[in-house]
Amino acid sequence: MPRDRKAVLLDFGSTHTKVAVVSPREERILFSGCTASTVKSDARLGLRRCLEMARDVLSAAEFDGALKLASSSAAGGLRMAVIGLSRSLSVTAGRSAAFGAGGKILATLAGRIKEPELAGLAAEKVEIILFCGGYERGSEAALLHNAALLAASSLQAPVIYAGNSFAAAKVRSLLASGGKECFIADNIIPSVGVLNTAMAESIVREIFLKRIINMKGLDGVRGMLDGILMPTPSAVLAAGELLARGCDGEKGLGELIIFDVGGATTDVHSFAEQRPYDGARFIGAAEGFAKRTVEGDLGLRESSVLVAEGAGTAKLAADAAVSDAFMAEAVARRVADNSFLPATREERRVDSALASYCVHAAARRHAGCIEHTASVGCKLLQRGKNLGGVKNIIGTGGPLINNEDPAALLKEALRKGGERDVLLPETAALYADGSYMLYAMGLLACHEPKAALGIMKKSLEALS
Repeated sequence: MPRDRKAVLLDFGSTHTKVAVVSPREERILFSGCTASTVKSDARLGLRRCLEMARDVLSAAEFDGALKLASSSAAGGLRMAVIGLSRSLSVTAGRSAAFGAGGKILATLAGRIKEPELAGLAAEKVEIILFCGGYERGSEAALLHNAALLAASSLQAPVIYAGNSFAAAKVRSLLASGGKECFIADNIIPSVGVLNTAMAESIVREIFLKRIINMKGLDGVRGMLDGILMPTPSAVLAAGELLARGCDGEKGLGELIIFDVGGATTDVHSFAEQRPYDGARFIGAAEGFAKRTVEGDLGLRESSVLVAEGAGTAKLAADAAVSDAFMAEAVARRVADNSFLPATREERRVDSALASYCVHAAARRHAGCIEHTASVGCKLLQRGKNLGGVKNIIGTGGPLINNEDPAALLKEALRKGGERDVLLPETAALYADGSYMLYAMGLLACHEPKAALGIMKKSLEALS
């Protein structure tokens, strides 16, 4: 890509269609903006509005020659289910692969599945099924049982099989006999302590490009763009990994965690090597350098009632310095009106209390932990990733960026004094993505990684 060529980078979401205009040569964001999403009616309408914004920034020649790329999280993103054999191994590894590909996991099933469970997946309108389990050359009985039930079910979603490869041909044959579309990927856990999700993630993204986008009403915009490359979460993962690792001799920030707090979910992305905690034996599924989790019960609008149930209305009220009755009414307002914006000091404190709990809880679900045992020779077990060495935490999303004290919210991700067994950092440098540019830099990284890295390093706002 010529360095003087501009880039117009878009994201199709369920609420907004966003646009960023970038100069790779200058390593600078020229413009960022958004408009209400029109994906449910005609995605071209929102696209045209965003392109008009870009035209106002660029000359006619620059606009015509600009690279135009997009990501999408429309209609809730990729609605996936994971079917595995063991919850601590194949299901955990499958969830990691699904989240890494940008999926939204609606259900997970483990062991020998039953017909009513598959009926539940149909009711959830699952769009992709990731079917995994078993080490190489291991037992095939449970896998073939699950494949037969999937074949006989009413589910029409494509199935990605990423389990014991020695059963792959039989699984494919069973699914084909039931008229199911089946893709074969490498076994995501071929042996103890090994995680191999790249091929499964790639297939998920390919299905997204070829099938799911058409279902979201985005097929009409393809001719107006150079490409719709990936689900939005995948773009953020790509940006985060580039920012952490660096490229072309340009250093990154080092290991980091990104928190994206929204109305319905809180997404956490971490970029850190798997390292053992001193004296602990690792158990469970291995985890890669880049990890994403999505907490569907942690959000400030439609999920706020679940936050209140988890944290307790009284505690949230105390944190926000409002009465219990006010907090209960405030939560009800947010559930009834997902577009609610706080106009008073009390309502802003309510949002802060909700966001604080979301960051605190999501961080501890995402990070690994230490379990104490009475076993001879091994007193400590490590489950999950040790993030204790991470030195950078980044916040993005409206509830964090627009908060009066985003640093205080991000500090909720740090390990507290009494939390001996939580594998989170005690201190970290804190940053805000005030430009909402992470999705855009993930797109740009496919063509101009060094420019994308430079823009991120310049654009992140250091918090005190």
